[in-house]
Amino acid sequence: MGLLLGGIAAVVVAYFLPAVTFSGQGSASFGLSIFSKLPIMTAIAFAAMATAVATRLMPKFERYAEQAAVIAILAVLAPALLGFMMALDPWTGIRQTMLKMANVRSVKVNPSLAYIPLFAGAIMMGFSLRRRLQRGGAATAAA
Repeated sequence: MGLLLGGIAAVVVAYFLPAVTFSGQGSASFGLSIFSKLPIMTAIAFAAMATAVATRLMPKFERYAEQAAVIAILAVLAPALLGFMMALDPWTGIRQTMLKMANVRSVKVNPSLAYIPLFAGAIMMGFSLRRRLQRGGAATAAA
């Protein structure tokens, strides 16, 4: 449970850090977080993480813990990867927002350090799932 909660904490931090950075005129630097540009997908990811925790705490839903953890990991990574691809695509609203913020005709988009805690959190959630599956296998082998 500790790995799951630690992974969720790392993911929440990553969602509020700037995920993409770009520069404007002069030495101005800007950043966009996953939460600010993809709020609906962020809400879905937060709901998936809450469900993963709830399945661990509520005995009635404990049999769905593995599925909830897998869905949470995928739901966490999807907005981050989709948001970065949308930042690179010149025909999306995110790219247009970046151009307006920077007040230039084109911007160079760079990934920021937010992806480090994001992937670390997803890996921690994956290891939590792995430990749970190993414990479940050991319990069935002993029976």
